[in-house]
Amino acid sequence: MHTVLLASGEGGERLELALRAWCAADARPIPPVRRLSPTELGARVKTGDHQGIAAEVDPYPYADLDVLLRDHSLLVALDEIQDPHNLGAVIRTAEGTSAGVLIPRHRAAAVTPAVVKASAGASEHAAVAQVRNLADALTQAKQAGFWIYGATAEAESLYTGQDYRYPSCFVVGSEGEGLGRRVASLCDAMIRLPLAGSVCSLNVSVSAGVLLYEAVRQRGELSAASGDGS
Repeated sequence: MHTVLLASGEGGERLELALRAWCAADARPIPPVRRLSPTELGARVKTGDHQGIAAEVDPYPYADLDVLLRDHSLLVALDEIQDPHNLGAVIRTAEGTSAGVLIPRHRAAAVTPAVVKASAGASEHAAVAQVRNLADALTQAKQAGFWIYGATAEAESLYTGQDYRYPSCFVVGSEGEGLGRRVASLCDAMIRLPLAGSVCSLNVSVSAGVLLYEAVRQRGELSAASGDGS
């Protein structure tokens, strides 16, 4: 954190006091503070929804793919998901299930302030790798021992019919385009979530959440958790 930007006025003063107290409690150095008018702050962060505070930080630290494959046995890969709110929601669920996230560098949402906000801060703790080519990354995952499961409404197999106790990677695509042809060709199995209503697909973040927690259920990894996460 390089500089904290605070809106001028009484609200900014209260925020600065809270910042100093937080730093003192954790024995952290107090970062430089700069006061701006609410209008200037909104122009700086390109939104009026800043609640009077912002920070200048380093670029988002993406995880290295090799480290992700080594340290995680559960992954979710997003094929050209462009909505930052969907990406943020997926990252939050992935962090809650100790899953890593794979996103392509091109034609897809990156981790931006909007994504950080949509993840409710989970992006600061999650392992997200941004790869040059998703198909190549999935090939590398297969070589590392992962089974690749592609989610599509046309699949014959239900998502509950597979064994996810082994290193597993779920691949979800955009609601408009679905999985790309090359990405789909790399999947070891195609799976679907059953739909009983009139809609033909679920939101991608909902689908990813269902799949990740089915893997968690099978593995029993959260059985000893002290809380239910609600």
